[in-house]
Amino acid sequence: MSKLKNNTSSDSKPPKSPKPKGRRKLDIWNKLAIGVLTVFLVGCISVFFILVNIVNDPDGMRFNQDGLVTTQNTRIFDGNGNLWTELGSEIREDVSYEQIPQSVIDAFLAIEDSRFFEHNGFDLPRFMAAALTNLRTGDFSQGGSTLTMQMIDNAFTKQKEEQLKESGSYTTVDQIKLKVQEIYLSLIAEQTIDKEAIFEFYVNRIWFGSGGNTRGIQKAANYYFNKDVSQLNVGEAAFLAGAINAPDYYNPINNINDPDTDHLQLATERRNTTLTMMLQHGYITEEEYNLYVNTDLSFSLQYVEQENSNPYAAYLDQVLNEAATLTGQDPAIVPMDIYTCLDTDLQNQANAICNGEIFAFPDEAFDVGFTVVDNDTGEVLAVGPGRFYDSTSADRKDSSIMQRSPGSSMKPLLAYASTFDILGWSTVHTVNDAAKDYFKSGTNLGNSDGKYDGKMSLARALGVSKNTPAAQAMIDLVDQTGYDHWIEYCKNLGYTDDVAEAFVEQYCIGGADMQASSREQASAYTIFANGGKRIEDHTIRKIVYRNDNSEVTPNLEPIQVISEQAAWMMSQLLYDVVNGNYGMMNDQLASSSYPIYGKSGTSDWGIYGLEYGIPQAAIRDEWSVGYSSAYTVACWSGYLTQYEQQGYYIPVNQIIYYNMAFEITDYLLDYMSSREQYVDIPRPDGITDYKGGYIKTEFASKGDPDTSSTDDDEDDTSEEQQACEAEGGTWDAESSTCVKEEEEEPETPTPEEECIANGGTWDGTACTYPPTPEEECIAQGGTWDGTTCTYPPTTGGGTGGDTGQGGSGNDGNTGAQTQNIAAILSWDPRKLIQQLLNLF
Repeated sequence: MSKLKNNTSSDSKPPKSPKPKGRRKLDIWNKLAIGVLTVFLVGCISVFFILVNIVNDPDGMRFNQDGLVTTQNTRIFDGNGNLWTELGSEIREDVSYEQIPQSVIDAFLAIEDSRFFEHNGFDLPRFMAAALTNLRTGDFSQGGSTLTMQMIDNAFTKQKEEQLKESGSYTTVDQIKLKVQEIYLSLIAEQTIDKEAIFEFYVNRIWFGSGGNTRGIQKAANYYFNKDVSQLNVGEAAFLAGAINAPDYYNPINNINDPDTDHLQLATERRNTTLTMMLQHGYITEEEYNLYVNTDLSFSLQYVEQENSNPYAAYLDQVLNEAATLTGQDPAIVPMDIYTCLDTDLQNQANAICNGEIFAFPDEAFDVGFTVVDNDTGEVLAVGPGRFYDSTSADRKDSSIMQRSPGSSMKPLLAYASTFDILGWSTVHTVNDAAKDYFKSGTNLGNSDGKYDGKMSLARALGVSKNTPAAQAMIDLVDQTGYDHWIEYCKNLGYTDDVAEAFVEQYCIGGADMQASSREQASAYTIFANGGKRIEDHTIRKIVYRNDNSEVTPNLEPIQVISEQAAWMMSQLLYDVVNGNYGMMNDQLASSSYPIYGKSGTSDWGIYGLEYGIPQAAIRDEWSVGYSSAYTVACWSGYLTQYEQQGYYIPVNQIIYYNMAFEITDYLLDYMSSREQYVDIPRPDGITDYKGGYIKTEFASKGDPDTSSTDDDEDDTSEEQQACEAEGGTWDAESSTCVKEEEEEPETPTPEEECIANGGTWDGTACTYPPTPEEECIAQGGTWDGTTCTYPPTTGGGTGGDTGQGGSGNDGNTGAQTQNIAAILSWDPRKLIQQLLNLF
């Protein structure tokens, strides 16, 4: 026991305390994991804030459902309500989801977005695959976009891209930012509108390679297959869905202009790819696949070649200008439906005239410009822009609205029409054709026939287009009313404010700054057939805004320019101008089938053409204005400034060959007579028969003391004495001779002077004249029928020069002369004989 105790004692030592355990050190992998996680979290937070900043960028894109609505184009309708053209930055015809056949929907889903009806606007797996490809290539060309994203791209992204490119700061960073914003807007869009609406917006905006600036699937169906979208079959639907990937590349019609690339083969292969995808997704059966994949695409194409030029382009130009004036907006930008007055049948006739298909032009530079207006409505039915109108040029050269001196066609409007209202004249009033400096220019006013005939009837003065009686009548009218009346009067006739406010008495014969277009002259003359009222000439009946259906219409309130009695009395005189056998070109308008009224107008060059080698007496502008009870036609003929500067002019002694203005007026009035029966303009109340003519009843009791009634025998003065006194001489009754003070024998012109004055070329010994139209016709291989030349059919045509805006060569004393054909032809016996033969 002691042993045991001792053992215990010897072995009892205090126990050792345990050593504290040290911290385990992190190995390299744990450190790496923590680092990656930290970077990932920081990256996620950073990306989050970056995305928030991108999405909330004040200069970034914002979703607006109104922005998804496709911008509609402006449509133009003719007088019968038929659509004849469209314009706008994008031409489209929207269709609803219900109008789109299921085969079209299936084709788009198969090739573009098979999970369209499942995702929320952003398909992450597809997008990631495309993103990896983009990062690898660095060009960001791969898609991966859903249909929703493509809709946002068409509606918003492309516009923003254009803005950045224009600013010169479009970078890769900008591309990424726009793509992020596009995804975000797609998510917003899916929460705002349904899938069907998204699909509808999408197919109405995209380009399928269709012609011009057309957009949308409806225009594509029209362009490729000449059918409505609802009529597309599976193969056609597959082609259209596949084509949007590269519309121009997959356009089979491009084989016409690009034979080096087989676009038809490429389009067929792309269609077959779409059909394969449709088969894989179960949209079509194996049988349908085999049917359409083996169908020749060219058999389905029903392409109708579009005209490069609009046959009604000149009329369209005037419509667009008028629309901009009416609305203050550009129809090419703001979508409108514009209902016009265009008579397409009549416009086709106008085009044929300008193309030389109805009348032969006397030379390659001679031009015309004309307008047809409805008397009752003021509607412009057709325009003739001339031979050199070019719709593709910034300088259109529309001769129908080009302003030139209207010559004597102003006499009825200014000098005479108001005399019945203001001066109490009758239609048998006597006027005096006398030598006098009417306009105080230092020179006596001359007449086209170079003589003064003394007292004559108003009808004859108008029929032979005497200048001096018109000048005196205008002076008397201004004395009665003052200038302000005539400024307003000219505005009421439809002339521009600049022209009206520069009014002087010379306007009555087309002198001074009197300038007018064929459209203005046609509109002004409607007062004579419309009871003295003028309705503003217009090409537009109404405009309907396509966004809200609000309407704009022109002001068609009639303006009473002269009394209805004065208008009717003037028409009686203008009927006599056409039918009175005065030997003037107005005779060409006469018809035995219906009444026609009209007046010619001519301006000469005077001294203004000398710098171009043009004789002073040469004619510059020739006008014809004719009207019936229904329509008015005004036609100008002459040369554009470019050709005038080359020395072109109308020779006085050959004017019969340059009478196209009268031929055109007569042709158009006759053509329109089949539309509406022409009748005598009805006589209104307030007119009294007076000495073989007419006078307003309010003046009947007072009478017209200066009349040329055949019943009035008080004036026994002989015609010789009247002519003598008109020329400033004194009549010696005893010797029956005319005595003039300081009368001098006129100097006989030298052969050289006479040659040059008549348009010839003097070579020192002999005079050479330009060939007559007949000689020129035969020399150029044509056939001469006595009045016109017929050439064998040719192609092509020239382009013209500047429109004439310069002076008329009319100083108020020599200008605005209508030529007496009998006097003109007497200068050339051959022409006189030919004319006499034509008459019989």
